[in-house]
Amino acid sequence: MKTNLIYNTAVYLRLSREDGDRLESDSIANQQALIEAYLNSHSEFRLYKVYADRNHTGTNYDRPNFKAMMTDITSGKVNCVIVKDLSRLGREYIDTGRYLLSIFPAHNTRFIAINDGVDTNDTSTMDFIRLHFKNLINDMYCGDTSLKVRSILQMKCKNGEFVSAFAPYGYIKNPENKNHLIVDETVRSVIIDIFNWKLSGMSALRIAEKLNSLGIASPMEHKRELGIKYNYCFRKNTTAKWDAKSVNRILQNKVYIGTLEQSKTTTPNYKIKVRSEKPKDEWITVENCHEAIIEKDLFEQIGRLLKEDTRVSENNSYVYPLSSILKCSECGGNMTRKTVTSGGKKYVYYVCINNKTKNGCTNKTVFSVDKLDKIVLEALNSHINSFIMLNKLSEYILTLPYRTREIEKLNTQKDRCEEKIEQIKKYKLSLYEDYTNGFIDSEDYKDFTARYNEEIETNRQIIANLTTEADIIAENKQGSLETLKKFAANGEITALTREAAVSLIDKVAVVDKKHISVSFKFQSQLDTLSSYIQRSPDFQNSEMAVI
Repeated sequence: MKTNLIYNTAVYLRLSREDGDRLESDSIANQQALIEAYLNSHSEFRLYKVYADRNHTGTNYDRPNFKAMMTDITSGKVNCVIVKDLSRLGREYIDTGRYLLSIFPAHNTRFIAINDGVDTNDTSTMDFIRLHFKNLINDMYCGDTSLKVRSILQMKCKNGEFVSAFAPYGYIKNPENKNHLIVDETVRSVIIDIFNWKLSGMSALRIAEKLNSLGIASPMEHKRELGIKYNYCFRKNTTAKWDAKSVNRILQNKVYIGTLEQSKTTTPNYKIKVRSEKPKDEWITVENCHEAIIEKDLFEQIGRLLKEDTRVSENNSYVYPLSSILKCSECGGNMTRKTVTSGGKKYVYYVCINNKTKNGCTNKTVFSVDKLDKIVLEALNSHINSFIMLNKLSEYILTLPYRTREIEKLNTQKDRCEEKIEQIKKYKLSLYEDYTNGFIDSEDYKDFTARYNEEIETNRQIIANLTTEADIIAENKQGSLETLKKFAANGEITALTREAAVSLIDKVAVVDKKHISVSFKFQSQLDTLSSYIQRSPDFQNSEMAVI
């Protein structure tokens, strides 16, 4: 179409991640080369500016350089827009049609899509049915691509591959495989310290304050130190600091035990970008995906602590040693810490939290904090000393012939249980055949199936118990008793600490002013070890039996 009008022309280029991976011909450089060749062959166009949006989707128009171009159009600086094809302008069916048929004409702006043969100044190219159909195809392409991308990401998540844009604090992406995490050694010790400090009784706020006082960069600042471009909203300070929320996020993140929890959020469809939380049972969780920084036992222990309603000290810097552990034997409620001042002296005591409520507990026992801590400390040391003695005896037992005979007996029992399970499975198969052939009705089938399943589960539990006992005998492997070993190595505990309390005590129940009950962790493992030692005839006849 010939005209004497000179157009101030905007060249618009766009490339999304999906387009970049799909076709080399869609690259920014190739789009620009095509349009420049077109401009050189048409004298009525004078290039005003090139606007390029890299890594921006075509499903919406929230793109920085597209907005800049529209500002120049509305201010009269630009009166022509040229793109390679309609999909570069956008792939959203409704809004693309609105720009072509309403917004551009309202600003007397000519639009040209070279490869699609569209020129709003040439009515012969404006076949509205073909134009709308082309836009609809572009829109459908986005929907199809979105489904494919989601499917690929779901598959990667199920395979234990890391798919998020940024690695969590404490890890970096493997340079040789971006879907695999490796430990960031520069902050490994920080993660370990955070968990140990929490175990020792420090509150999340106190941990954050300590990290800031030590000059340790927060997760946000650490990303910047690594050169990662990471933007976030509502930034108030020039330097992001540690806070209680960031500490708690670390304490609750299973990534530190080698587990990936992914696919936590979703969007209704590819056009809506606002993400919403998915129910936890829809998350994709895969264990042992990468090297763990924190032991699983410690992580689970911290998890239990975070769920408890814990009381903190007056200065909010640490959690009291028996907080959430001390219970009322009558109602099971927490014993709360109270402080009163009388005659110039301060008295600190425990009392049931429910004994003053309307429908509360009748246990009015008041227990001095100092007295209770002393009793619990004595019980703890006694518990540790029992373990030390049992551990010495178990090491001696390993040298005796009874060990081999006992392992053989346990393995025989396990084999019998496994044979029973296989036999029951055959019964279930035969039962199903009887049901399908009409020999028994549905009620009988359900009843027998339930009984068989119960027998299978019982035998599986027996096998698990036998395996645990065989491990103790065969390798002196005591699992979580490693926690006891750690405390035993340091000798007698001189003061009741939060770490010792949460690591070794399950519950302390206050019965009355003179009696408390202490339930220790790992008691079942100690009982198993003790039972094994006592059963050994070699040990009973040895000189160690008199210890």
